Amino acid sequence: MTEAAAWRVVSRAILFTIAVLVLLWLLGQITSVIVRLTLAVILAAGMKPLVDKLTARELRRQGWWTPPRGLVVLLVYLAMILLVSVAGGLILQVVISEVQNLVNGVPVYAPRIVASLNDLLDLIPGGRDLVADFDVTSQLSGLVSRLFSVFSQALLVFQYVLNLFSGLLDVLMILLLALYITTDGPRIGRYLRAFLPPDRHEQATRATSRIFQRLGGWVSGQLLLCLIIGMLSWLGLTLIGIQYAVVLALIAGIMEAVPNIGPIIAAVPAVLIAALYSPWQALLVAILYLVIQQLENYVIVPRVMSKAVELHPLAVLLALMVGGELMGVLGAVLAVPVTAAISVVVDEIRSERLAPSVDPEDVVSDDLLPKEGIFAHQAKEDAEQRLE
Repeated sequence: MTEAAAWRVVSRAILFTIAVLVLLWLLGQITSVIVRLTLAVILAAGMKPLVDKLTARELRRQGWWTPPRGLVVLLVYLAMILLVSVAGGLILQVVISEVQNLVNGVPVYAPRIVASLNDLLDLIPGGRDLVADFDVTSQLSGLVSRLFSVFSQALLVFQYVLNLFSGLLDVLMILLLALYITTDGPRIGRYLRAFLPPDRHEQATRATSRIFQRLGGWVSGQLLLCLIIGMLSWLGLTLIGIQYAVVLALIAGIMEAVPNIGPIIAAVPAVLIAALYSPWQALLVAILYLVIQQLENYVIVPRVMSKAVELHPLAVLLALMVGGELMGVLGAVLAVPVTAAISVVVDEIRSERLAPSVDPEDVVSDDLLPKEGIFAHQAKEDAEQRLE
């Protein structure tokens, strides 16, 4: 190699390294944009099956009127807004009413809590002597009064925050992006495929379709998780005998969409309401929510999401942990759908590498390409199609 050729190689390597660093810097600067776009794609994937069904060409061929895709998306948005508004209004109304009752009933609740504590102390030999020099009633009454005073002030702040438009622009931007992706998805796909070699168009179309299918499955799985957690919470609260079990279960179902801290937020009002009637009920409610959270983390979420996005439960757990470590709650929300999308690309690469060296009969009969697992079961079918 001549000296000029060596300098060309070195200069190209330096320029390539600089370009990669600049690209990484740009990606770091537009992280929020990437997150919004990812959320919009997930939302569009969740709406795609319904939109495709209502705008199918077969319906037009049969003489049925089919609405434009944009109109279907707008109707879905309207239904979502109405549902969230009604559910949020009911929850907020009950929360405000209960907090007001708590504040107004402080003179009644304090002696009741003191009586419950005395009962607990009676179970301990010499329990009352341990606190004989401590004025439990006055201290507890003052503590309860301050607690509920702070709680009422926090409620006012919460109501004020709800009336602000912070975050509204982000929500509108995500909805607008999802609208365009859902409406002009095929056109956008054709435009992007034009940058690929012609022999890769079919593969890109197949991979994109499978990615959207898995993202849509994640949305369906998330709705199913909310329903399961809400039903379990309602059943447990009803058996314990807690008032407002339906509203509290609705809160638990909605908070299921927020990983890690969602179940904790949902448990707080349930435990507070139960504590007004009996410390034993509060303890049972705390245990109930703890059990549900453990079942959710290690049984329900991995099983439901593994079926919804065709990932192994181990992959789901690892994705949730990694996403939570990298980006907190938002990372935990995006972890599973992003992992599902990446797994499609991995499946394509893996099936393409295995296809030339594997006989079709061996692919069908052996376990070289597993039907289930961390990789999608369709990898086997893709390998057969490539060989054909």
